[in-house]
Amino acid sequence: MQFMQQNAVYIFIATVILWVLWQRIIGPKMSGVKSMNASAYLQIRNKPHTVVDVRQQGEWESGHATKAVHIPLGEIKQRMGEIAKDRPVIVVCASGARSSMAATALANAGYDEVYNFSGGMGAWSSANLPVKRGR
Repeated sequence: MQFMQQNAVYIFIATVILWVLWQRIIGPKMSGVKSMNASAYLQIRNKPHTVVDVRQQGEWESGHATKAVHIPLGEIKQRMGEIAKDRPVIVVCASGARSSMAATALANAGYDEVYNFSGGMGAWSSANLPVKRGR
């Protein structure tokens, strides 16, 4: 007990670091979520797939993948029925953190081929992939 009291800050920091590692790396890998970068997307872009953008409305309106479906992360569990299960699903956000959580939720719900888009919309735009502004 004395050890925990003397090292409470370190225990808290270690817990936060482990939680972040679990959310971003370990959890998605265990659920079957794969990572996809822009060059890998270019190879499948002409095949049937669904891009799901999980950012907030303002982020979406500032620029999103042209054929993306907008489902904010907080709504993914309630609205995942809007996403076809018979094709690959690529989930994107601003940086990859929220999309990782959404992709994990989809994989855990039975979606077979789920990808987290690495680098988020910044990487999407940098690769000159098509972007639409507004709704």
